[in-house]
Amino acid sequence: MRITTSKFHRVAITAVVLGVGLAMTAATPASAAGTYFFAGLRDWDRDGHQDVVAEDSGGTLWLYPGESKRGYSSQGRVQIGNGWSPYTYAGVTDWDRDGHQDIVARDGGGLLWLYPGQSKRGYSSATPVQIGNGWSGYTFAGLADWDRDGHQDIVARDSGGTLWLYPGESKRGYSSQGRVQIGNGWSGYTFAGLADWDRDGHQDIVARDGSGLLWLYPGQSKRGYSSVAPVQIGNGWSSYTFADVTDWDRDG
Repeated sequence: MRITTSKFHRVAITAVVLGVGLAMTAATPASAAGTYFFAGLRDWDRDGHQDVVAEDSGGTLWLYPGESKRGYSSQGRVQIGNGWSPYTYAGVTDWDRDGHQDIVARDGGGLLWLYPGQSKRGYSSATPVQIGNGWSGYTFAGLADWDRDGHQDIVARDSGGTLWLYPGESKRGYSSQGRVQIGNGWSGYTFAGLADWDRDGHQDIVARDGSGLLWLYPGQSKRGYSSVAPVQIGNGWSSYTFADVTDWDRDG
């Protein structure tokens, strides 16, 4: 089965987002006001620090450079895209394994797009590539090498609460790998993201249930259900919107 039959969550980005020259504006404090939609947390500019990539309510995409510390960053935000209002983000990762972080997002028609990055604080000149279709009914858990085969994958929930793994192939195009069911009963959860939370070498899912409890669902780097029991790692998370999961302060 190709990723063609899958469905992505979040709206697609217009081709104008990447490939337009950027006039750098004066640096502004690393704070934000208003409503933001998070694309994800990754070292976008490849300076060794994790960054925030987020869209404002006007559809402008911003890079908020981090400094690997527990506190405000002194780095000014940089505009890296525009016209993103109709898109829903799957996440940020090096999807095509070229050494640069990329954005994977779904447009309003359910098409899935790869927006290749170039590890810079500005617009990318790389052309967006369609990598899937039929993603309208899905909610993204995140992007990670879930099965530890060296390729980034998509983990997403369908409208019935079933959790699916869509294996990637590190290329700018459709994947030929068939999807695999890795969970069920996920309808009441809000995903924080995918990461090796417990540092056991396997990617995990961090998610909030309907009561505001935060759970760790340990993975086992396989294409199938995990046999490891979930663990509660927090409470009182009902009023939060997740940006992603990453080693923000670089403490390992």
